[in-house]
Amino acid sequence: MNARGIYQLGRGIALKWRPGIVAVIAAAGLMLLLAAATGCGTQTSVPADAPAVALTRPAAVSTSAPATPALSAAAAEARDGGTATEAAASPAHSAAAGEGLTEAEVTAAHDRIMTGIYERTVPSVVGLRVVKTLVVGGRNMPQGDFFARAAGSGFVWDDQGHILTNRHVVAGADRILVTLSDGTQAEAVVVGADADSDLAVIRITDESVRPPPIALGDSDLLKTGQLAIAIGDPFSRGFSMTSGIISAVGRTINPQDSTFSVPRVVQHDAATNPGNSGGPLLNRNGEVVGINTQIISDTGVFAGVGLAVPINLARLVAPALIADGRYEYPYIGIRGTSLSRDIARAMGLPADTRGVLVLDVGRDSAAARAGLRGAGGRTTLVNGAELPVGGDVITAIDGAPVAGMDELLAYVVEHTRPGDTAEFAILRD
Repeated sequence: MNARGIYQLGRGIALKWRPGIVAVIAAAGLMLLLAAATGCGTQTSVPADAPAVALTRPAAVSTSAPATPALSAAAAEARDGGTATEAAASPAHSAAAGEGLTEAEVTAAHDRIMTGIYERTVPSVVGLRVVKTLVVGGRNMPQGDFFARAAGSGFVWDDQGHILTNRHVVAGADRILVTLSDGTQAEAVVVGADADSDLAVIRITDESVRPPPIALGDSDLLKTGQLAIAIGDPFSRGFSMTSGIISAVGRTINPQDSTFSVPRVVQHDAATNPGNSGGPLLNRNGEVVGINTQIISDTGVFAGVGLAVPINLARLVAPALIADGRYEYPYIGIRGTSLSRDIARAMGLPADTRGVLVLDVGRDSAAARAGLRGAGGRTTLVNGAELPVGGDVITAIDGAPVAGMDELLAYVVEHTRPGDTAEFAILRD
């Protein structure tokens, strides 16, 4: 099987992807209680070894529009020249048929919606030009003769000039130039960056330049098939807008320069290319639901699969970056993979067993101190494929069932903080 590339959308930065096991490396901070589901009855606890940092699940963002296509209400308004922005509770074709709208009226309504979203949101989207000193042989090149240049996008987080973007766009920046949709340009500096989520906050230094913040949505409400809109500055050619649908939810990615896996990643097919990195992924209400970060491609340009960090993770990370310049995660200390039917059978478990197979346990991690056991490199052949076997299988955390790696990661990130104690239910030989 040939490996495809997972490309960061910042220009010229790529991360190679290898198919197979999803890796999660955890570090200090989260205490574990292991409850063996096989009935051994032993539990162990470990002391906290990291300062407590508040890590709470973001509050749900209420919206007045129901989770159905926005086209029908606007189509009904289009006949009378209205400008509907709310979605009706029935599909577009039903409204069109019931009102006797023509195809031209339906098309005009769609155009109005998309144009309206662009006009409302683009003042809050920025293009970024980044200059970085090129390091050769462990030292900066003299006299500023050699530079690496990067480009990306971002969006306005608040009315204090803070802008959210991807870390890989601005990491190591010597100069950041922000360009607004009206042509205004301003210098910016990095306020804080987080490699584990590939997010960064920069701030416009000119206090007279304060573009309006963009509206935020709730990425937990996303469903496959919903409208997805990307706005950014691809190829540094100026602002543009593309659209598609949410093609999957609950993906997991590994950011560049990090061993952490980001859960609940949004997959979409709105065209994104180098320079879109850090720009917003919007829903049909023009609210940010993700930060465009990577594409999966054989060529390095868009091939139909875009990946966006969920906005609800940014709600946790961005305030900490603004306040402290960094964000501290609760880590477990394992590398694991979702339990497949073949692995379950190979381990003598019912084929429909769900959970996370622990492959390795980090040294001196919370998982190690609690006694969690990994597969330790043990494998078996199933239909010619080498599969890992033998480690603990995590089936629940704090009583919440765990169907796979993404659910485990999401629970830890959203419901725990460094220093907390979590109880794992496991299957063990």
